[in-house]
Amino acid sequence: MALKPDVSALGANESPASSADSTLAEAEAEAEADFGSTAGNGGAGSGPTAQERKCGTKSNKGPVAGDACDNDLDMLPTSLTPLHYDIRLHPDLLSGQLCGSVAIDAVATSSFRTITLHAKTIDIQLATVYVDGVVLASIEAHNVHYNEEMETAQLCLPSEVLLPSTCSQLNVQLIISFSGRISDSMYGLYRSKTRNRHGQPAHMLVTQFQAKCARMAFPCWDEPAIKAEFTLTLTVPSEFTALSNMPVTHSVDHGKLKTVYFRRSPRMSTYLLAIVAGELDYIEAISYSGPKTDSGDARQPVPCRIYTPPADIDKVQFSLDTAVRVLEMLANMFNYEYPLPKLDLVAVPELEAGGMENWGLVLFRTVRLFITKQTSLWIRQKAVYVISHELSHQWFGNLVTMAWWDDLWLNEGFATWIGIYITDKLYPEWKRWDHFVIEDRQAALSADSLRSSHPIQVTIKGSADIDQVFDSITYYKGCSLIRMLSAHLGIDIFMAGVRAYLYKHAYSTATTKDLWQSLETASAIDVGRMMHSWTAHVGYPVLTVDDSLDDCQLQLRQNRYLNSGKPTQEEDQTVWWIPLGLVTSDTPAAHEILHQRTGTIEIPQNARWFKLNHRNAGLYRVCYSRTALKRLSLAIRTKELCTVDIVGILNDMVALVTSGYLRTSTMLDMVSSFAAAAESYVVWQILGYFLESLLLTWADHSDQLHLQVRELARSLFAPKAAALGWTHAANEDPLVARLRAIAIPRAAWAGDSAVISHACELFTEFYLNPDIKPFHHDFTASVFEIAVRHGSDINYERIREMYESSQRWHLSEDHRMAALGAMACTKSEDLMKQTLEYALSDHVLPQDLNIVIGFMVSSHPHSKYVVWQWFCANYQQVVDRLGECSALLGHVVGSVIGEFANESMAQEIEQWFGSKRTAAFDRTIPQSLEFIRVRNAWYQRDKDDAALWFSKYR
Repeated sequence: MALKPDVSALGANESPASSADSTLAEAEAEAEADFGSTAGNGGAGSGPTAQERKCGTKSNKGPVAGDACDNDLDMLPTSLTPLHYDIRLHPDLLSGQLCGSVAIDAVATSSFRTITLHAKTIDIQLATVYVDGVVLASIEAHNVHYNEEMETAQLCLPSEVLLPSTCSQLNVQLIISFSGRISDSMYGLYRSKTRNRHGQPAHMLVTQFQAKCARMAFPCWDEPAIKAEFTLTLTVPSEFTALSNMPVTHSVDHGKLKTVYFRRSPRMSTYLLAIVAGELDYIEAISYSGPKTDSGDARQPVPCRIYTPPADIDKVQFSLDTAVRVLEMLANMFNYEYPLPKLDLVAVPELEAGGMENWGLVLFRTVRLFITKQTSLWIRQKAVYVISHELSHQWFGNLVTMAWWDDLWLNEGFATWIGIYITDKLYPEWKRWDHFVIEDRQAALSADSLRSSHPIQVTIKGSADIDQVFDSITYYKGCSLIRMLSAHLGIDIFMAGVRAYLYKHAYSTATTKDLWQSLETASAIDVGRMMHSWTAHVGYPVLTVDDSLDDCQLQLRQNRYLNSGKPTQEEDQTVWWIPLGLVTSDTPAAHEILHQRTGTIEIPQNARWFKLNHRNAGLYRVCYSRTALKRLSLAIRTKELCTVDIVGILNDMVALVTSGYLRTSTMLDMVSSFAAAAESYVVWQILGYFLESLLLTWADHSDQLHLQVRELARSLFAPKAAALGWTHAANEDPLVARLRAIAIPRAAWAGDSAVISHACELFTEFYLNPDIKPFHHDFTASVFEIAVRHGSDINYERIREMYESSQRWHLSEDHRMAALGAMACTKSEDLMKQTLEYALSDHVLPQDLNIVIGFMVSSHPHSKYVVWQWFCANYQQVVDRLGECSALLGHVVGSVIGEFANESMAQEIEQWFGSKRTAAFDRTIPQSLEFIRVRNAWYQRDKDDAALWFSKYR
């Protein structure tokens, strides 16, 4: 699942904003031939215990079952294991009611008296239990016992079913009829708003079962390790297109309704089962990513489609072309065919995440698939990455699934890495790894620098814990560790280990240890020992370099890095395996390792400069002496360092200033060196982040410094914006275009009157002449934001009109969202409140509420206080809008409280949430409070230092 976490060093900027028909006998036989029989895949014969499910192992003998769920990890009892679900659903979109039945074939490997399944918002009407084909019991509704906290339903049998000593298992079948509800939140089986073929408001049926919501659609064993095969039958309106993981075998019309039958699926986890039904059109292409042909030099064709609401089908050709290329690349990289007979991608108007990797039926927000000539370069890049991320899950996550949610990083960290890797291969001119260093890697380092962070392998006990680990630690720290390890092993050896891992654990589950074992076999290196400290322990190190004792030798010391300052002895117990990556003016990168608390490393006697962590491959920070920084500053000016290394120095300095390792004046001294040598947009983007963080931190304390920071920013960005201009040249490097798109809004943010005036003129011209856009689409979001932030209130009314009537101005989906974000940039407090109320109306989808909040909290110094007061007054309405268990609620909470920088607000926030139910976001609150206190400590520590520097600067 894609996630967009916070990207600034202080968590201060962008909010998180990283997936018809009983099957015919022939189809069932074909499915077993394609995917291996149940027994061949380890499905028959035994059920894994709770510990085995968590560890990804499986024995042929289960323990004697108890009547309660596993006490340690809230797992279901292990006496029964499902092999196959035959699910029949009849959802009524108008009434919101769901009728259904499920026949579950299972095996019992120990005696049992009760059967416990997951069920949430499901009412079981009748459950009939068969043992070896004989009816054992019929359990009516009043004899079903529900546990709302555990989200389970328990069927109590009249007597204990004993496992005979002469056999190892019993065949059990459950036939359950049930009713339920179609959700209006974006999880479970839910209704998404859309438009029908006539352009009228309508609904489509969508599922979002990750992580624990299959139980909202049918009773099941809803844990990732309990894989089974699925056969689905779906009754829907006759005009609907019905989709699921597998192809349709046939359908039967019933007047206004039809029943659609799907082929039987391979073994997979419940969270990957998917349904979409609505008025949809599609375009199709062929991807040669199936099994290899008899000659072995080509692959068989796989049909690949993208489905959209009818009016939008002309917007997805780029995404379809991308999906075909990506699927073929993945099949060849993994040397493993795409495992299913078809791949469908669907543009869903309402989707909680950017994408969801359901096997064979991958869902995306519309903005991720609607790519047209009007789409900005950045959104186009994001689309390629998200498609690559989600399609990589078809192997890494779906074919092989983490055994339990504490290994979620195996799915998401690897998919993030492969998504960036493939994007970089397809479009090397985008330099996607440079962008990873400034945003994705920074998001991981920022979150993991907190005392309230968590290990990448984090204990997941109950349901409330699961959604909260879909965060920057799981995605971006996970990706950073894969990047570090693949760089150390070499990409060929690394991919050889990955292929072995996929082959060994196909159609099953695995753990981090299993991946390490495959990589150890491929590399003959003790990968598990190397990586244990990175995955099992919280945090990461800062490497302090002492170059004062010997011109030829560096003294190194590693300690845990904390954003709030140096750790206590108890917090600093971990010693990491650190690839040093030393490069000097005279020598290329060396691959030495520090695996103790301290160490030394040699450098050439006449080296003019040295740098550790070449290309930022390692996940750590480096603290240099002032002398070393001055030498690096000169190397930057003389262009001796590559962009990624410059970015690494800059990122580390920003973080070390924040935490007190360096003074703010040290960073300010270096700003001009970075700006003078910077030709890459990534350097300018970090400079902008730093100055914005400085402004955010000082805004509540010093009006004078506030003005001085803007003056400094203006001196940097205004000349750059003027030099680059507003016009993209023909055949221009796309990264120059990206720099222009950064410099112009930053110059306006800093108060450059020339940019502000021109942007407002362009906006007015565009508003009055919708068919003639007087600026490049890369500037659309900036022009909208500048016009509202710095223009009159009439611009606010105009931008709202453009948001509501986007077709009149031919706005792409991302530019429509830009219009919504621009509304939040108004400087009028009354219009801020009006915008926040508007965000809760039907004009704004729930998934887009955080766009409004994320823009508003940082648009003006006082706007975050307006948002906080509104949030407190409308909290229950926000919860009702998003759903109490929605991950979006945690993102919204983080955005609302994450921008403050004084202790009084930290205490107010802490007190206010003290009386609220916060289980769905109880990681978000302490992390946000810690960020607030880090900023406050930064200001208190360096206020005089910064004031002195700016007095000299002026």
